[in-house]
Amino acid sequence: MLSDVGLTLDPLLPVQRDAVTCDREPLLILGAAGTGKTRTLEARFVALVERGCRPEQMLFLTASEARADASRARLERLLQGGYDELFAVTPVELAGLILRGAGPAVDLLEPVLGPAERFAMLLEGIDRLSLERHDFGGSAHALLAGFIRRIDRLKAHLVSADDYAHWAGRLAESGSEAGNADLEQEFAEIYRVHEQMLAEAGARDAGDLVRDALRVAHERPAVAHRFEHLLVDDAHDFDLASATLARAVGGTRVTVAADPTGQVGGSPLCDFSEGQARVITLDCTMRVPRRVLRAAGALVPVSCEGAPSEGEVAFWRCANERAQAQAVAADVERLVAGEGVAPGQIAVLVPSVSREGAAVAVALEERAVPHRLVGESAFFRRAEIRDVLAWLRLLADPTDAPAVVRALARPPIELRSVDIARCTQIARRRKLDMVAALDAAIESPQVPPEARERIHGFLKLYRLGMSGIDSTRPDLYVHRLIDALGLRRQQLFAAQPDVVARLRALARFGELAAGFGRRSSHATPREFARHIAAVADFGLREHEEPDLLEPQVVQIVALDRASALEAEHVYVLGMHAGLSEPAPDPGPAASDSDSGDPPAPVVRRALYVAVTRARRRVVLAYPGVGDRGSALLPAPMAETMRRAVGGAWEDREEEMFGPAETLHSTYRLLRDEVLEGTMRAGGRLGELRLDTDLDVSHAVVRYLELLKLAALIERPEGQSLAEAVRDVNSRILQAVTAEQREIYTSSVLDDYLLDAERDARRRAAAVTARDDPSVESFLPTRGDGVVLSASDIDTYRTCPLKYKFARVFRIPQEPTVHQRFGIVVHQVLERFHAGESESLPALLGLLDTSWRRGGFGDSEEERQLRGKAAAALNQYHARFLSSESEPMWFERAFSFKLGPHLLRGRVDRVDRLPGGEYELIDYKTGRPKSPGQLVDDVQLSLYAVGAREAWSLDASQQAYYYVLDDQKVTVPDERTDRFGWIQEVAMEVADGILSQGFEPTPSFGACSVCDYRLVCPAAEG
Repeated sequence: MLSDVGLTLDPLLPVQRDAVTCDREPLLILGAAGTGKTRTLEARFVALVERGCRPEQMLFLTASEARADASRARLERLLQGGYDELFAVTPVELAGLILRGAGPAVDLLEPVLGPAERFAMLLEGIDRLSLERHDFGGSAHALLAGFIRRIDRLKAHLVSADDYAHWAGRLAESGSEAGNADLEQEFAEIYRVHEQMLAEAGARDAGDLVRDALRVAHERPAVAHRFEHLLVDDAHDFDLASATLARAVGGTRVTVAADPTGQVGGSPLCDFSEGQARVITLDCTMRVPRRVLRAAGALVPVSCEGAPSEGEVAFWRCANERAQAQAVAADVERLVAGEGVAPGQIAVLVPSVSREGAAVAVALEERAVPHRLVGESAFFRRAEIRDVLAWLRLLADPTDAPAVVRALARPPIELRSVDIARCTQIARRRKLDMVAALDAAIESPQVPPEARERIHGFLKLYRLGMSGIDSTRPDLYVHRLIDALGLRRQQLFAAQPDVVARLRALARFGELAAGFGRRSSHATPREFARHIAAVADFGLREHEEPDLLEPQVVQIVALDRASALEAEHVYVLGMHAGLSEPAPDPGPAASDSDSGDPPAPVVRRALYVAVTRARRRVVLAYPGVGDRGSALLPAPMAETMRRAVGGAWEDREEEMFGPAETLHSTYRLLRDEVLEGTMRAGGRLGELRLDTDLDVSHAVVRYLELLKLAALIERPEGQSLAEAVRDVNSRILQAVTAEQREIYTSSVLDDYLLDAERDARRRAAAVTARDDPSVESFLPTRGDGVVLSASDIDTYRTCPLKYKFARVFRIPQEPTVHQRFGIVVHQVLERFHAGESESLPALLGLLDTSWRRGGFGDSEEERQLRGKAAAALNQYHARFLSSESEPMWFERAFSFKLGPHLLRGRVDRVDRLPGGEYELIDYKTGRPKSPGQLVDDVQLSLYAVGAREAWSLDASQQAYYYVLDDQKVTVPDERTDRFGWIQEVAMEVADGILSQGFEPTPSFGACSVCDYRLVCPAAEG
């Protein structure tokens, strides 16, 4: 009997002991979150070993690699004797074991391509795809990545390309709506071509691996039944394909642990005849406090008792998305610095890593709280990975200006901002690519000697990289590039707690290059650079997983990746009303199901999982205002939880730094900067330069400022901060040289510390290098003011750093196909109204001419855009002829002075309305905005002021005409003094530019479409 084994069962509850010692299989262990299912299953594994079963004859199956690694590590600690091998694996790894056991009849040499590789495969062969009915929606990358995700979901439901084609054919025959049937048939063809491309490459994906293993298991049962016992953890997280494979391998010799709230009734792992399986229910959670469990139980039925503690559940209504991120970061800092909570015991769970997750990462970075962004795109957000990526991109394409700018700004080059601005100016004026412009900059009298030396260093690395980009193995090339850039060496001087993770990330990048080389034996580093750039731009790769064993930093994790995670404090963000259940994919997996059960509530289940990760406290938060200014309500599910625990929404405004947290946060930031700067300063000592003494003085002053912060933190109780700053400064200044005194006294650090209510982002300016001169000479000034357009104002208000890249540095950018499309449509309308003929053939003839001149090709995306343009112009012409308004001017320019500043612009069209008033119209080729989204519109409000000041014309209306949708949206006149408001906005932007306030203000809406993501420090995680 298993009850006779020597395993110590004292830490287990009686019902758990029953499950461990049960001698009957199949065995189902059911329990809600925190009831100890994994612990019980691991104890049963050890008990079976002590009974006499060999570990290598047993299989422990989990839903993810992180869970498998964690269980393997715990089992290794628990097992006392020796064994051949310990199998704690995922379903995909199990499929590999089965295929290896099948012998030479199965080709195991076929590489397994992940999502990133298959995305690049589709991108390379996009002309083979029929995409007439799928809307690119502004991004071919997004469309192709969506195909990859959908194909993976279909394979997880055991739906093959033939199955889908058969279903799509029946859909058309059934008389379903023609558009839907045609769309699904087109996708069926895309699925077929995807499979054909895999076959041509001699490769398969993870879904194919599981499918092939299932086939072997059915054809050769002896291969599949090699294990005496199968133990399956978290069966509720298994998809149909994985569960079917596990059941084929385990048969009735299986122990399954599952959460009954996960709708496991239809899973093959839990599908036993009545009375065949023993069912043991764990009815007491040992992790989730009672109050937290009540909140979770409001989402899904939970039949168990909570942990002894009551726990906390808080509800935050934040002013906006930035306030949400700041509130979390401030609270996390309070826990870490004030209460001594280990960062690894804090988790932030978000609907989207790239949206809410990125905002939280920036806020935590501002406060120097160690953190890790975990998710699909997190790998390519790492600073060290972006450095390698920038060099690969510029080596493959010297016209890639953002990549060159990042390489210049980052170690080992570290060219100053003002010198980068000089180089981009040379590139623009001489019409050179950035690398050629750097060659020219060496001879330019505008570039100082120290900058020339750094440019020489860049060009030396560039020529070294170019020497092997078409001949070396990709993996060898990447490793040599990393060594040449000194990226591994830099990490040894870093103060961050994730140094090991950074080094592993660099090693992982080399593995990606090696995998690319194995799949394409004759591939060059240049081809790998293009491949990895395409993948990184969209961020599609295998999901990273959180650390489940001993996390050392705050983990920011997507809601759907939080299963098996545990933490003392959990923050669940983005709980607004827009969080709703996703629409199910059309297809045989959805329509042919005969189970009769409704689809699983994905979001409700994800929130239940998120809330039950907490051992002590949960915070649910949502932004009260979206990124477009629209008001948001809390999600109904969040309201349900709030009512269940009798909670109330707490208002959270944008967090400002108080004196105490300012000192601690700035100390941590400056400590890291001083340690990292030691290597840079030391490296400069060996260079033959005239300003070496100045570098040493700057390094010394930074250390002295760190010493000052430590003294301020430890100042006597009751002493004011201002008094302490004066005392510490006077003592430090007695021990410095005259040069160091000048640098020390010119620092902005004291101003920041003494004004703790300032924007938190100023901390970065106070900490970073203070030897970088002003870029004032590159600002678009005119006299004492600046030159501004509506686009300039919008860009600065969206993100000041983007304005700096676009208008100060003026980093050269090639227009995208959609930007060129918008330019062509504007040109066609301008020439149409300037001509004599108002006929439709004349309008379409102008489109043909402009299309050819615009350099458009014959790709599917360009053909689709051409069709959209023709249809839109037909609609425009009909509206134009039937309009009661009289067009008066087209492309009319204006300029006027606002204080010392010059504002200018150009109005696409001015109409006189039937009543004699005037309307300003601007053409747009993007998606229409609602009137509510245009309440704070800058562009047409500025145009109205310009018309009044420059033309003496009062425009009673302003409207956007969305050409592709044939929709005109009038800007609502809800502001009592719109003229005063827009003048105030313009003055505020102009003052910010003149004061060189170029700190980033990251948001998903702005960052996801920004051309400067590679250069931007706020895009790093």
